[in-house]
Amino acid sequence: MSARQGRPPIGIAIRRALVDVLVVAGFADDKSIRTLMVAELRRALDNPFTVPDQLAPRAQLIEIVNGCCLIEEGLPTLADVLEFLRPGTKECTQFRDLVDSLPLRDVVSESEQERFRQQLEGFAPPGLRAAVRRAARHVFPVPVFPDAAEAFSGLADFNAAPGELPPVVAFAELIAAECDEQPAANLRRWADGQAHRLRLEGALRELRSQVTPLRSGRLHLTIMISPDPVDTDRHEISHWRQDDPDEWPPPRGETVVTTSAELEAEVAKTISAAEEAWSESDAEVAIEFVLPRALLDLPVHTWRTEREFGGPQPLYMTYPTVIRSLERMGSRRSHRVWRRRWASWTEEPSVERVYFCEPGDTEDQQHLDAVFSDERWLMTVLTTTPPANPIPGRDELFAALRAGLPVVVWHPTVSSEVVREVVTWLAGSDDLGNLPALTRKHRLDVLRNRSSSPDGGILGDLVVLWDDPNRMLPLADGGTGPVPGGGADEHDRAS
Repeated sequence: MSARQGRPPIGIAIRRALVDVLVVAGFADDKSIRTLMVAELRRALDNPFTVPDQLAPRAQLIEIVNGCCLIEEGLPTLADVLEFLRPGTKECTQFRDLVDSLPLRDVVSESEQERFRQQLEGFAPPGLRAAVRRAARHVFPVPVFPDAAEAFSGLADFNAAPGELPPVVAFAELIAAECDEQPAANLRRWADGQAHRLRLEGALRELRSQVTPLRSGRLHLTIMISPDPVDTDRHEISHWRQDDPDEWPPPRGETVVTTSAELEAEVAKTISAAEEAWSESDAEVAIEFVLPRALLDLPVHTWRTEREFGGPQPLYMTYPTVIRSLERMGSRRSHRVWRRRWASWTEEPSVERVYFCEPGDTEDQQHLDAVFSDERWLMTVLTTTPPANPIPGRDELFAALRAGLPVVVWHPTVSSEVVREVVTWLAGSDDLGNLPALTRKHRLDVLRNRSSSPDGGILGDLVVLWDDPNRMLPLADGGTGPVPGGGADEHDRAS
């Protein structure tokens, strides 16, 4: 064999990821295809390496990957063979991306790895998986690590695309947000040094500006608007203000009855009072609107606050603003499937879990129910704005909510094909698990420089229903099932 030159040894994390892709591609299920793969590798590399027949299928794949790691151009050739045997598949692209991510230089020295291992060993905060997923967003499957020390060492095996931070550097910045003050300072100081050495200071500054210190918690102001069942011009506004990020649900605040014309002004008063109560806090704040389906088209993200100062601003200038479903929250029979899909979404909020509806999906009353019964779908993009009074069996939103999908997106004026492009672009720029914050960020970017908006301004009116079932309000059960025309479960709209 000809030894590889010019690269450090390939770590176990990236080798495991390569093997995982081969397993997903079906090479662990069929001995004959593994035999054919080895034969093609022998011909392409002119190297007579062998794989013991007595090994288990996955062990044989490990042996194949390890053997190619030791041969000059072995892994790129293995990628070529995979393309030959499984042309045009998603796994081919994933495998090629992993090979292209092989480290070109030793980013983390052994002494640095040992130093951070001692600091991070056993540290497994709630945001660990999210930090790994975001740092290694081009790696599939996303590696899983038991603690931050293992993640730091494992991610050092991966490189990044030109102009991007190596995953281990991004991880150091992301996990620092969850550390105590001294470890956080050490991690950021190291990330600064690496970014300077790699001439990626700008990329680190951009990432740092997007990171929220999760250890400080987030406060929520949840506002529920309910129409009067008799007088359609009258509405009841209730709110729950969270003063402690570890307390949920908070006490219910004062209830106000108002007219449609005064809704925005009354909400502004509620927000102003909450800000006065939070005056001693430095926590991040999010605002939620719990609405019935008939009011989901309210453009709450554009409602203005700070009216008393003479220069009112729309809510999205200051807060991530989301909408939640009143019907789903009040329908306990819908909660189990909702919780299952939300749990999956928090683990893998990727564009591959998004179903893009098509105009013909509602022609057969059971078609979308069958589609959404597949638990790989966690988010959907509708073809049009859902009507307030849908035709039973012909409603995309109802089918999605009944299946428990926690995220639903649509746009009031542009086609679903355009929305698909925007969602795919968002997924490429960051984690879809940050969709409410991403939506707000790009709206602000448009205001800063309208001419350079890559989405054509579409995000300004994008509707994102986004619903976390772990953050319920103490409402009475709404009945035996989803309210017709209301939706089984409607989600927060990142407004």
